[in-house]
Amino acid sequence: MIFRNFFRHIRDAFRNLFRNGWMTIATILTMTLTLIMIGGFVLLAQNIQNITQDIEGGVKIRTHIDLAADKDDEAKLKESIEALDHVSGVTYRTKEEEYQDLVAQMGSDFEMFSGDDNPFYNVFLVDVDDTANLESVTQAISKLPYASEVTYGKIDTQNLLSTIQIARTIIALVAAILIVIAILLISNTIRLTIAARQTELEIMRLVGATNRYIKAPFVYEGMFMGTLSAIFATALLYAIYNGIQSASVELFGARILSFTPLFPILWYIGAGLLIIGILLGNLGARRATRRFLQI
Repeated sequence: MIFRNFFRHIRDAFRNLFRNGWMTIATILTMTLTLIMIGGFVLLAQNIQNITQDIEGGVKIRTHIDLAADKDDEAKLKESIEALDHVSGVTYRTKEEEYQDLVAQMGSDFEMFSGDDNPFYNVFLVDVDDTANLESVTQAISKLPYASEVTYGKIDTQNLLSTIQIARTIIALVAAILIVIAILLISNTIRLTIAARQTELEIMRLVGATNRYIKAPFVYEGMFMGTLSAIFATALLYAIYNGIQSASVELFGARILSFTPLFPILWYIGAGLLIIGILLGNLGARRATRRFLQI
């Protein structure tokens, strides 16, 4: 009896999907859009995470070496920097290399400063293990002999990292709000479906059907719609993400943005959306039937 009822509920749920065509399409469309937004926010958060890591990995402390320092002094300064806490690496660059970088970025107008007219210093580029230690390491280096000027672009870097952290928080809040909205939308849509079948449900009650029996097909129906919505949302996310990557190349002529590889993260997102879709469909259907049928 249990298995027979189970398969009957599955059959009725499938029938409901086709019987209430426009309502089913509207519900699936709403859920698909909601799941796309949730999956899109996950992809956006992952890309922001990668950008943050790139920024943090690219922040270096620039230590200008005093012009009075000779090779031995430079070697001692490097050893002193490497001995500091939280320093993960030190790279030496000559003033000629610094000058060539300027010419490459700004153009040939700056070629007049070559040779003895070169205004640059030899520098050490210092990597730290965490951006939180930038300030303390900078202060420690500035106290060392022959460290002429020590900077790391404090204002721009810290403001940018703070902005990205705020964006992370906003994304998490919006994702939570979207989940609540999805449950309400599914509940209201299925409630309309129940209202359209009110006469049929009253007949079922008159012949002795229990509330649990009446509710089961709607629950499965919500879960089926959640499953279909998750499949559609995953496919559309794949198309949209690839489209954005291709568009960036078309607009800029090169892939200047470092996107997170779509695989395997899309498989994880797809599995997550499938679980969310089924749960949302289940919760929405139960909420609708509980309130409308008063069970």
